[in-house]
Amino acid sequence: MVQDQFASADLALVLSGSPVSRTLAARDLYLQDRIGRILIIPEPKDPTEDELAKLGLVNLALPPMSQRLLVASGVPAERVAFLPEPVDGTIREARRVRRFLMDRMPKSLVIITSKFASRRACVAFRHIFRQDRLQISCYATPYDPFAPERWWSSPRNALYVLMEYPKFLVNGLQLALGCEGG
Repeated sequence: MVQDQFASADLALVLSGSPVSRTLAARDLYLQDRIGRILIIPEPKDPTEDELAKLGLVNLALPPMSQRLLVASGVPAERVAFLPEPVDGTIREARRVRRFLMDRMPKSLVIITSKFASRRACVAFRHIFRQDRLQISCYATPYDPFAPERWWSSPRNALYVLMEYPKFLVNGLQLALGCEGG
């Protein structure tokens, strides 16, 4: 797990996956006056959403949950932005975010992700943004139940750790070879 110490950042980036726990972390940092703005990578459309909407369980007209959560918590809507569409894979997320920020590059960025993916996400983003004058900090959401000090005590946690090693290796090779990556 990577958890960089930082006092403040111009922008927090909420990576896709586990949107509620990551958005709650962004909310907390904003309310602590540690970040100025929040950029969210939207989640891909859930194929079950239309069926849930037919049953009246989901209202597709509402803004995304992450936006509603932030605004309900006191984060001004104008401080929250979304990438135009979902992105699959950490390397692609980093490249898409870099293109999105190119004309308005902040001085500092904090990446908000899960505990188990924090090291891989940090390596990917630092590599993709290496030419930019951008201070990147990594922040693993405290709302993630993953316990790195006891990862072997839960089958789910052990699976997360075992899945991270090949992902890290593949991402490292993709970055080294300059592949588009996932």
